[in-house]
Amino acid sequence: MNMSKCILVFVPNTLEYHKNGFLKGDYKEFDDAVAYYITSDTTEKTSNNSIGTMGTKMKFPEEGNSKIFIDGNGNMTFSKAVGKNYSIAKITYDYEAFKKHDIVEDSNVYGKHFKFISDEIYKSRPWLSDNGKRSIGNTVLSFVLCILILLMKLTTKLKIILSYSSTFSHFEDSVITSKWFIETMLCEKRFTPKLGNIFVAKIIDLVIGIVLLNWLLKNEDGISMYVQNSTEDLISNLKGLLLYLMGSPIGLKLNYAFNKSLGQFFFYHISLWRIFLLGLQPLFVAYFRLLVLPGALGLSFQISMISDLISITTFHVYCIYVYATRLFSLQLMGLRSLWKLFIGRKYNPLRNRVDSCQYSQNQLFIGTLGFTILLFLLPTTTLYYTVFSSCLFQFRLVILFIEELSWRMRYFLNTIPVYVIFLWIFNSPSIAGTPNIVWNGFDQNGVLNVEAELNKLPLTSCIRKFLPDHMCKRGENSLVNMFYNTITGTIM
Repeated sequence: MNMSKCILVFVPNTLEYHKNGFLKGDYKEFDDAVAYYITSDTTEKTSNNSIGTMGTKMKFPEEGNSKIFIDGNGNMTFSKAVGKNYSIAKITYDYEAFKKHDIVEDSNVYGKHFKFISDEIYKSRPWLSDNGKRSIGNTVLSFVLCILILLMKLTTKLKIILSYSSTFSHFEDSVITSKWFIETMLCEKRFTPKLGNIFVAKIIDLVIGIVLLNWLLKNEDGISMYVQNSTEDLISNLKGLLLYLMGSPIGLKLNYAFNKSLGQFFFYHISLWRIFLLGLQPLFVAYFRLLVLPGALGLSFQISMISDLISITTFHVYCIYVYATRLFSLQLMGLRSLWKLFIGRKYNPLRNRVDSCQYSQNQLFIGTLGFTILLFLLPTTTLYYTVFSSCLFQFRLVILFIEELSWRMRYFLNTIPVYVIFLWIFNSPSIAGTPNIVWNGFDQNGVLNVEAELNKLPLTSCIRKFLPDHMCKRGENSLVNMFYNTITGTIM
């Protein structure tokens, strides 16, 4: 060994020197040091994967050039040491903390050493070595995992249809969460803080959901009457709005025939939807308990169901909006196309550009006639589009608010750090992560004694580190897209 090198010996603080046997660990060489890692506080009976011996009845190992011997008093002898001028540092680390912790911080000079010790101790954890035995719990979890995988395949095939329902979308997210939970449980074979967060959060979600479901069942008649009255008020207000538009709203001179045709068409559509809702009302009252039963799965499911209920009761408004939007966008497209005729232009689809074009008198006449008709009908269409897009915009804002609330509620319930806070308050080794080095000076043999323990991280760091890995990110800002679609006449 070079004179500039030192010997680092990492010893568990629970190691009993008087016990005889072989030391389990590893040996590594670095540019400026060599390191002996003792990764178990118990001795082995065989020399497999050992780095030396320990005890009063054991001898110094003759074979190998990287062995260590520790006598009953804790004195160390090395077979690899060459020369007389080398330094020895004995680092005593908290074995139980490294055995139970779930965070590794490489923020110290010895970060790489503690990382290696943590990985080696983690590999030797008893729950990772089941010796090929398959417990009943693992069998049950594997069976449930197969069912969840089948459900994911089914929801993937029906995603185009189910994506329009907040309840089914939340159900898909719940299946993904459950699959991640079981896979992590089978892999880790223990209850990690991340799994604890999800489990405790789901319990809270279920408790709140069951309490709210109990309240819904007790007030069944009042809720049914409230939904019915709200739907009737909405339809009545919409009919009154149509009657107002069919007259002379705010003094506008609209096309009488076109305005009357649009009003009657929308009146007919509203009447059909009212008949449909009246037909559903007895079913809603009769099967109310069955409809609210998914609320027993948690508060997040109930929020998603409210979003779907608002979408169903305002579906007729959305249909009218779609008709008005389609008519408005078609008129705009026609006006843009016919405007090119006046300036002698024509779109060339082969080169994807606008080129000059010579039109005949018949083409100019027909184009002028079509442009005039579309231009004079545009105020009536614009009025209906503006009114119903404004009405739908309000409903869409409510629905988007509920969907955003539902997503944030689900995210909060899946990430609420109740379990981590509980571990942090009681100083659990699971959330210890930062090595703390304490220098105790040199002993009579010139060996530097160092103690290393894992301090618990700050609470905010613990919360960030134990967030679940499966949570999907929220999409783009829907409110901005709604404003853009309203201006351009695109269906929301």
